[in-house]
Amino acid sequence: MVIALAHGVGLLALVLLAYRLLLRRFDGRRSPGPRSPGPRSPGSRSPGLLSGALSGLLFGAAAILSMMDAFPVADGVIVDLRNVMVALAGLFGGWPAALAAAVAGSAYRLWLGGAGVATGLIGMGLTGLAGWLAAPLLWRNGREPGFWPLVLFGLLIGLLTLAPFLVLPAWGPTEILQRLALPLTGFTVLGVALLGMTLAREHRRVGDERALAQSEAMLRAVFDHSVDNLFIGKIAEDGAFILQRGNAAAFAAMGTTAEQAQGRSPDAFLPPDAAAKLADDLRACIDSGGPIRFEDKDTRDGVTRYWEVSLVPIRDDDGTVAMVSFGARDITRRHEAERAIRESEARYRLLARSVSDIIGRVGVDGVRRFCSEAVRDSLGCDPAELVGRPLVERMHPDDRAAVTDGLGRMTPTSPTMKSTYRLRHADGHWVWMESAVRLVADDWGGPLEFVSVERDITARKVMEAELQDARRAAEAANRSKGEFLASLSHELRTPMNAVIGFADLIARESEGPIGNAFYKDFATNIRDSGQHLLELINEILDNVRAEAGQLVLDDEVVDLEQAATFAVRLLTPRAGRAGIALTAAVDPAARYLRGDEKRIRQILLNLLSNAVKYTPAGGRVSVATAPDGNGAGGLRLEVRDNGMGIAEQDMGRVLQAFGRVESAANREVEGTGLGLPLTRRLVELHGGTLSLSSTVGQGTTAVARFPADRVADASGRLPVAPAVPPVSSRAPLSILMVEDDQTIRETGTALLRSWGHRVVAAAGAGEALVVLRSPETLDLLFSDIVMPPGMNGAELAREARRLRPGMPVLLASGFAAHAVVADDAAQAGFDQIAKPYDAAELQQRLDRLRPSGSGAPSPPPAPAPRPVAETPPEGLRILVAEDVEMNRMLVVTILKQLGHRVVAVEDGAAAVAAVRRHAFDLILMDVNMPVMDGLAATRAIRAMVPPANATPIVALTANTFPEDVARCRAAGMTGYVPKPIDRKLLMAEIARSVPPPVPRPGGAPEPAPELGPDGKGGPAT
Repeated sequence: MVIALAHGVGLLALVLLAYRLLLRRFDGRRSPGPRSPGPRSPGSRSPGLLSGALSGLLFGAAAILSMMDAFPVADGVIVDLRNVMVALAGLFGGWPAALAAAVAGSAYRLWLGGAGVATGLIGMGLTGLAGWLAAPLLWRNGREPGFWPLVLFGLLIGLLTLAPFLVLPAWGPTEILQRLALPLTGFTVLGVALLGMTLAREHRRVGDERALAQSEAMLRAVFDHSVDNLFIGKIAEDGAFILQRGNAAAFAAMGTTAEQAQGRSPDAFLPPDAAAKLADDLRACIDSGGPIRFEDKDTRDGVTRYWEVSLVPIRDDDGTVAMVSFGARDITRRHEAERAIRESEARYRLLARSVSDIIGRVGVDGVRRFCSEAVRDSLGCDPAELVGRPLVERMHPDDRAAVTDGLGRMTPTSPTMKSTYRLRHADGHWVWMESAVRLVADDWGGPLEFVSVERDITARKVMEAELQDARRAAEAANRSKGEFLASLSHELRTPMNAVIGFADLIARESEGPIGNAFYKDFATNIRDSGQHLLELINEILDNVRAEAGQLVLDDEVVDLEQAATFAVRLLTPRAGRAGIALTAAVDPAARYLRGDEKRIRQILLNLLSNAVKYTPAGGRVSVATAPDGNGAGGLRLEVRDNGMGIAEQDMGRVLQAFGRVESAANREVEGTGLGLPLTRRLVELHGGTLSLSSTVGQGTTAVARFPADRVADASGRLPVAPAVPPVSSRAPLSILMVEDDQTIRETGTALLRSWGHRVVAAAGAGEALVVLRSPETLDLLFSDIVMPPGMNGAELAREARRLRPGMPVLLASGFAAHAVVADDAAQAGFDQIAKPYDAAELQQRLDRLRPSGSGAPSPPPAPAPRPVAETPPEGLRILVAEDVEMNRMLVVTILKQLGHRVVAVEDGAAAVAAVRRHAFDLILMDVNMPVMDGLAATRAIRAMVPPANATPIVALTANTFPEDVARCRAAGMTGYVPKPIDRKLLMAEIARSVPPPVPRPGGAPEPAPELGPDGKGGPAT
């Protein structure tokens, strides 16, 4: 058996030769998929079907030959190396080869017959399957299996060869082990290991040959088709240079062909001078022992071309230079382009030095590559300090993101960008720059760099900011004027409505002969409304006089305890009706104040009345005086309440004339909005300040602080000698005070106002220019010299002289840093005063600079009355919505006398509810009402279902400006009657608004009830 197995091993040589032929002829003919550089790894799960089948047939033939020289171990049972061949077929050819080898071997074994047919078939099937499954493990990462893995694989095949003998009925395991195990396993392992190693190495060698051939083909293709001139020369034994190989570009450049040049010296196909130069270059490369690169030029037929030449020595195994690689690239176009760029750059640098704008180049990485000399004038630094630094390094942090994003969005199709940003000057301040940036691209559209032109626009930005401030101030002034006129119209017409209306009823004896009890109520209403109107007019006049600086104070000693007692006594009835506790506490050390007693009492009354008005039932209001704890020795007057409070954003508004905070709670409180502004002006006239602190829902505290020179004892003597000189008896001035320090500005303003002057305060030159350019009357400019960047006091004074020729100017200066500007002001002839200025000196300067006269604005014209229309129909059902009781009673009385049935309600919400319950022919709707105003109520009624939504609605309003009437129309009102209500105008509007009566359908709503003459209820008529 050993001899027979040894004969089978002899088949290895035959199998190896056949497998080599198979690899060379058929490997790589696989589909689908691209062809690999070498033979595919036999470990692949998807080898080519053709090569797999052919290799399977090869191993199958070897298995058949093995069975022909087999050793018979029993009748019909033979032992050979067929399982080795089938296993190697699966290992090297995959499942197609294993299947083909197993089928071929099985066919022959079936033909032989005998008792071991089943054993042979099972063995070939198991070993073929094992070879295919073991291939991925043995061919790991495409590398051929080693010797020891093949030995282990051979042991596995040996076991699988022995296992099928168990199916023979006459053979037992012991007999199999004794007769077959050792020789069969040994020769199986030997056959697998030897043949497997040989086949694997052959497989690798063939793959390397094919990869080398393909690599050489690719290198040859690159070499032959390169646009550069390439050739390789061999160094002969005598040191001569022989051209071994070149590409088509090289032969074309040398004017020869491959047949004429290859294998020959350059002397044979080049002109003598060119051949000598080439020989010198080659000798220099050999002598240097390393690659060399240089540029050269060649002139032929009057045409000069530039070349970039590179020579690389190629050494043999012993390090001797055996060949030289020569390459030449035509760089004529690049050379010409570089020369043009150099000339252009010279012109560009000359231009960049001649303009005042900063011209720069910025790389696509955001780093400056060039910066013109103009940067010295704009940023105060040398161009070298910016070159090589990021563009955004000196940029303001708020501007960096916008500029970076803008540069990132630039493309060859959108190559420009304009932006403004701030750059830091060498001395630390910020300079506004306007930049125009263009993206520069190469010939293929790829971005190369950015070119920028930057211009200093700081002066323009300052002017724009001043113009913007002026525009906002003008708009605010215009809005304030409109709000003032609208509020003034409303506040005056409201009491006049009752005065004129009730007086008209009395004059016509509408309730019968004089003596009727109704007339007494009418007269009382007229008196109260007239008193209200008088107080309102007085407040308006006081505000106007205070604003114009025309209020004159009487200088006397005021007992604050008596003044507080007086104010509390007047307001106690009102506070008692509202359930509000009203208390006063006057510190003996802060009892007496030098000032105008009437105005001091007015201050107390306004502050307490305001506190009581906005404090709910059960609240507390207190007034207290005490020495001011700020160390200045003044007096503090404080009024505190725990009412509804004021939001922080509304604090400034409540100190403006007619300024009211709109909220649901405030709508229920009557007020003109004149009390607090007038109080603030009265406190300032006494040299003090008024401040508010408040928390919504917790209350408000008003604090009036009076300076130390206003504090007196019981005899009227001042604890401290007055620092303020007596107020000049001459007419007050209208002064524009410009000071950037808030404390100095407020102190100076209070001082000037205490002397009776009218002061307009400005925090800087921008605000001052707005006032100077306005039509407001000004007698004097009083300005600090040094102010924030933009315009100093001397420059502002020159601009003031230009805008208002002849206006006196007084400049204040007190620090060493002011010296330069102060000299400028002195040379211009402006009067100056040192800071901190003495009050007596300031008074003398003002008297000396006092102009000869001043002007005053004229009042606006009164609106024209509306025409009278025809008589309205009688017997209408009318709903009246009016929150003021006297006005409501007046309208109800007039309508009842005209024969109408009337329902009166107090607010817009009640009006909407009444329309839902009853049908009306007409609705008279006040516009300003608590809970729900007339405009909102009108919109709610118009949103109802017919016929209620079609009811005519006439506005009763004291707001008669065109925009007010337009808002009424937009809300759905059909007409309006201005207050004070004129009987004839009311009749005409009713006649215009109500269509002729039509027969009432049977299903009409229930008639509306009617109120009595007091407007609160009564029987229906």
